[in-house]
Amino acid sequence: MIVDWTDEFDRWLTHAEEQGGRLLAVATALLKELSDLQARPAEESATFKRVRQARRHELWRVAHPFDPDVAVRVICWFPSAEEVVIALVGFDKKTIGDVFYASAAARGEALVDAWLRQKGSPDARGS
Repeated sequence: MIVDWTDEFDRWLTHAEEQGGRLLAVATALLKELSDLQARPAEESATFKRVRQARRHELWRVAHPFDPDVAVRVICWFPSAEEVVIALVGFDKKTIGDVFYASAAARGEALVDAWLRQKGSPDARGS
């Protein structure tokens, strides 16, 4: 699967690259999990879970096994079962906790809408 991402995610990833260490290692491992997918996940797993707070778009979070130093999550959206994955928001949950999921859903959905408008899709509400 091809992984595409927003400017917001690009800024976060650039920050992770500057930080290096575990943050970067985990972030790149999560991106590899996304790129290794053959299709949108059919069911939840330890790595891929639906963002329950999302209402307008089916958002997923990508996570890694427990690490005492970082708790990186990537919020993403799949335009279709086989198409591009849009990595929307990356964050280190260790520093901000679960409270982020509510705002990540709202921000993620807004970013999906913006991506659809940029790509010229007539359906900025869908999927």
